[in-house]
Amino acid sequence: MTKTHPRVTTYLDELDKRLRHAPAAVRRDVLAGAHEHLDASVGPDADAATVDAALARMGTPEAIAAEAGVETGSARQGSVLAAAVACALLAGAGALTFLVGGLVSLSAGFDENADWSVPGAAHFAAVLLSAMAWISGSALVALNRSWSGRQKVLLLASWPVALVVCELCYLPTGDVYFTVNLVSFCVQGVLGLLYVVAIGKLWFAARG
Repeated sequence: MTKTHPRVTTYLDELDKRLRHAPAAVRRDVLAGAHEHLDASVGPDADAATVDAALARMGTPEAIAAEAGVETGSARQGSVLAAAVACALLAGAGALTFLVGGLVSLSAGFDENADWSVPGAAHFAAVLLSAMAWISGSALVALNRSWSGRQKVLLLASWPVALVVCELCYLPTGDVYFTVNLVSFCVQGVLGLLYVVAIGKLWFAARG
């Protein structure tokens, strides 16, 4: 009915555009409420004055979106920038953990007189830096409104999962374990790549 009126159609299109970053449930409820209000207020043959009055009572699309908790303008840009920094920190934390964990598991295959290995201090420093990056990134994730609750849980759990995976891949020292450790190193490399890709997808979700 009212959706066929040009002014109403323009209004609803603008409202839909303003709500594109809102959670699906919020977007659906707000648009349903707008349709219900306009269907009750504007008849098929309503004149321009009636339509304008109905739209004025509803408020501007920007005001409705803001009331629904959708960020607009510079606030949205700030959230996307914060999301980029958060993803960079989390991806860096996980990638460093996988890299050092993989090197440790590989070096464990050498004997006690190995030509190279990952010093314990370097391992500790990598874990410490990863933890600091994760804490900083997690703070930005928790405060950011660009992601849903489920996406935030995935982001916050990413580094602890990466750390557990790396710990499970550590094997005893000795030549007999070299082949197994080499496979472990390759597995951690693949998992690290998938980890960074997954974080990247959540970054694009924040932008969308």
